[in-house]
Amino acid sequence: MSTRNGPHARANAAEDDSPTARAVSKTMRYSRAEYAKVLALQDEVARADADYQRLRNAYMDMAQKEPDHEVGLAMIGADMDRAHARLQALIGLPRLPFTHEPSAVMRREVQRLTDEKH
Repeated sequence: MSTRNGPHARANAAEDDSPTARAVSKTMRYSRAEYAKVLALQDEVARADADYQRLRNAYMDMAQKEPDHEVGLAMIGADMDRAHARLQALIGLPRLPFTHEPSAVMRREVQRLTDEKH
């Protein structure tokens, strides 16, 4: 039963017909196409993150086991840097010119860990 014309009409009129209530109800819903895009983007970000983590782990493994294998480290490092850039682009972070490549940061971290062990 509607309360629009009943004894509580004045209290309910402000809630039902306010422009804010209408705007909130419109912005909280996604269309099917928008929802599909959001799900696809979430899957793409998850894949990009998995690729980055896989390459990062491979780089760490090679840097610890074969630190003299410079070609392998450079190849995996370049792939890791590209995967990191792709992940940042998907998330929406700008590419800043002064940020270090993740492979250079990882190289320093592995060197520090190796120095601490010896």
